Amino acid sequence: MGKIFVTPYQNMNEKSDQFGWWYFRTSLYLTITDDDLVDYIARDSKVERSKVYAIHSSITKQIVELLCNGHQLEIPYLGKLKLSVRSKGTQTAEEYNAGTCIKKVRIILAPDTKIKEELKKVKFQKLFDKEKKAQPEPPTP
Repeated sequence: MGKIFVTPYQNMNEKSDQFGWWYFRTSLYLTITDDDLVDYIARDSKVERSKVYAIHSSITKQIVELLCNGHQLEIPYLGKLKLSVRSKGTQTAEEYNAGTCIKKVRIILAPDTKIKEELKKVKFQKLFDKEKKAQPEPPTP
């Protein structure tokens, strides 16, 4: 079971109906690099780090290539990845030009039910001072 730290923040948007209300946002530890991820996988799987790195490099290249060629990827325990576009509308199909009408491309993750179940088990702990130097150590997978 995971543990996520959250910090309170106040809505200071005067135009909002919830102006002055308090909310929580996650307090992230670190950005885990691909080298860190390889280390975690090598430790967990007992496979040589060099072999894990080679496989990891191949997988990430293939994910990008497959997504950019219009495929949806189903990754067990994580979910389905696919690309989505935001575009400007036109009055007729003939006026539509993908080069000028598509404004943004993004990646969508539709979470797997297994990760959704794991998220239900996560415990949250409140951090009051975001600048506090003595934050707990990040959990290790």
